[in-house]
Amino acid sequence: MPVAVTFGGDDDYNPSSTSAELGLTSPTKLDYTGVTHLANGTPAQLAAKLTDFRGDAVPGSSVRFALGTGDQEQTCTGTTSDTGTATCTVASVDQPLTDSATVPLRASFAGDAGYLASDTSAQLKLQYATGRAYGVSAHVDLIGVPLLEVDPQPDTGTVRTADATATDTPCSAEYTSLLLSVQKLCPKVATTLAPGKVTATSTVAQARIGLPGVPLIEVSGLTATSSSECGKAMGSTTLTLKIAGVPVTVSGDPNTEIPLVGGGRLIVNEQLPSTGADAGLKVNGIHLVLPADGGEVVLASTDSAMHNCGD
Repeated sequence: MPVAVTFGGDDDYNPSSTSAELGLTSPTKLDYTGVTHLANGTPAQLAAKLTDFRGDAVPGSSVRFALGTGDQEQTCTGTTSDTGTATCTVASVDQPLTDSATVPLRASFAGDAGYLASDTSAQLKLQYATGRAYGVSAHVDLIGVPLLEVDPQPDTGTVRTADATATDTPCSAEYTSLLLSVQKLCPKVATTLAPGKVTATSTVAQARIGLPGVPLIEVSGLTATSSSECGKAMGSTTLTLKIAGVPVTVSGDPNTEIPLVGGGRLIVNEQLPSTGADAGLKVNGIHLVLPADGGEVVLASTDSAMHNCGD
């Protein structure tokens, strides 16, 4: 902006004048307008809008985006359009899963001859999976006297990850007691990216449940599976079943309930929706519920769920 200054002179001084180019800088504001959810292994389009103190768009300016921090920081740069919006794409998100399942984002405009610097920040949600699988668990009482206590085993424990992973929990050859005998138990949880998916599987080769007041239950070839991805969750159970020595045909439908002599009930392919997840399902291959709050026995239990799937 040109500025001219003139002195007209007086009785003691002659007239004089000068001119100069005066640079003016305007305050700016930067607002993040890009994606709010991320998924590792997939692209993420970041965006921000740059405006001046009047709220008008500032075009042709460079905006730097930084996703994550430290060694995990991923950056890209965009130039503002006529509407003041700068966009850029991180080709493949690779961020660690934190307790909050969020990733910090910072966008910054360094300023130039006409505009002052500004920046903004946001917390973006990171998609992640959870899962668990185990072979057998049991809690059985008889008139308040504990008869059978089996903690979940073998057990993958709860898996929580935003990456492609697979558990390596060793299979168990057997669990044997007077009331419960189970052979060849194998649990596994596996996750994949792009698209994110988690699959939990538990297999039991043979099982024999012989509890007081309940008909003998024999199971073979039991496999329970729970699989979840954003938008859907699926489950299934396959097995061969005998009750009191008689083969029982099982349809494969979820939550098939078989009443037992003595008041207990056997739930085959028990499927329960997960709480606190965008998509998820718990599948118990076999769930024996004893009468009069006498306890339960679970064979081949699986859980899978997806979180922070986005809109």
